[in-house]
Amino acid sequence: MNLKAVLRNETGSSSAKKARREGQIPVSLYGKEGEASSLLIDKREFVALLKKEGTNAVFDLDYDGKTQKVWIKDFQKAALKDEIYSVDLEAISADQKLEVEVPIVLLNVETVKVGIVELVMNTVLVESKPDAIPQSFEVDVTGLEIGSTLTIADIDVPADVELLDDSEQTIVTVSAPQEVEETETEEEAAEPEVIGETEEETEE
Repeated sequence: MNLKAVLRNETGSSSAKKARREGQIPVSLYGKEGEASSLLIDKREFVALLKKEGTNAVFDLDYDGKTQKVWIKDFQKAALKDEIYSVDLEAISADQKLEVEVPIVLLNVETVKVGIVELVMNTVLVESKPDAIPQSFEVDVTGLEIGSTLTIADIDVPADVELLDDSEQTIVTVSAPQEVEETETEEEAAEPEVIGETEEETEE
């Protein structure tokens, strides 16, 4: 997938706000030697790329008369509204290996009728060539019961992807629902305390 960018001639917060109002996102493209280029990309095109390729997307960036293969290093997004403030891209080569966090997605959670399924790790760290980076790892929890666990070793990983986290780390657990403790017994509820009554008055 290709994304077009233009050189950003003005920098600073005011110019960034103006660009966002016009439907563009400020981009910092980091080269292999550490230098950075300031660019602008179309917001709608970037959002479409995220939906299709995921947050670890690798794509070709067309800018300043050339094409560079890049991947999404980071992006800043507003917490409560649909606004992307800025994007950091890194220039890469096709045979370069990258260390990336890949999200875990649970399948068939609704089939676990007894117990609470908990995702202990949201992502796992892998090393992979750009074109082989998985969008996510799908983990099927069908048949799990209370006390069941899954580890990183249970993830189905493609041959060209290397897991960097410890294979024995737990990623999924199934625990028993917590019971609500009763604050008083039926007997205590049936015999309420009489306020102001002393022991001597009771004997009389």
